Amino acid sequence: MQKHWDSLGRQDPLRAILARSEKKDVPWDVERFFQSGVVEIDAMLHYAESFRPLLEKKYALDFGCGVGRLTKALALHFDRVCGVDISTAMIQHACDYQGSGGRLEYLVNETGDLRQFSGGQFDFIYSSITLQHMPARFARQYIAEFLRVLNPDGLLLFQLPSRRRGKLARVRSLSHELFGSVLHPIQPRVVMRGIPKQEVVRLLTQHGGEVLDIASDESAGPTWESFRYLVKKSPPRGFRSQM
Repeated sequence: MQKHWDSLGRQDPLRAILARSEKKDVPWDVERFFQSGVVEIDAMLHYAESFRPLLEKKYALDFGCGVGRLTKALALHFDRVCGVDISTAMIQHACDYQGSGGRLEYLVNETGDLRQFSGGQFDFIYSSITLQHMPARFARQYIAEFLRVLNPDGLLLFQLPSRRRGKLARVRSLSHELFGSVLHPIQPRVVMRGIPKQEVVRLLTQHGGEVLDIASDESAGPTWESFRYLVKKSPPRGFRSQM
């Protein structure tokens, strides 16, 4: 995964992160690219806090930050924001785009967990169009880790496809997985993957999460059924609310 994303980061990092529905061969305007992140984060925070207002906005995590499109937008709402990505090339671009100010931090994460972060330190964790591009075993591990590093009063919001649409969905998914690397052994590939919604909910519950809402999402494109999951930490066993 790191090899492919580093290659994409060297070729056309903005389009690798966010494909354009129109003018596919025309490079992104940098200002418009980052403004799309501001619009997305404003909308997603408004949505999340309509279910549960955040008590504090000290520290946020952007998982799969790429060049920092959403990380910079989160910094308009939080005291500090950390963006993590598997690609060294993407992180270098993010640092170059950062500009002045010390509210942003970018880190390369090369492990299948978030061990470089201590438990319960993030007030808000956001991940979009990232988990869908990794093998399901890694996506499951990261979802569990999101809950570990989430503040008890914080919110987790992430996007993940559930399944392909159509009668031949499973056949298409298997053929893409099995033959993609054979047909295109060198060319960087952005592979789409998903985890069934029921399995995601079960995973979140097993690791101490409480699902506040599940909303349909179109980020994975028309051939995939995709969702955004809004989650908080469940109260510890034996906890009794004073309200």
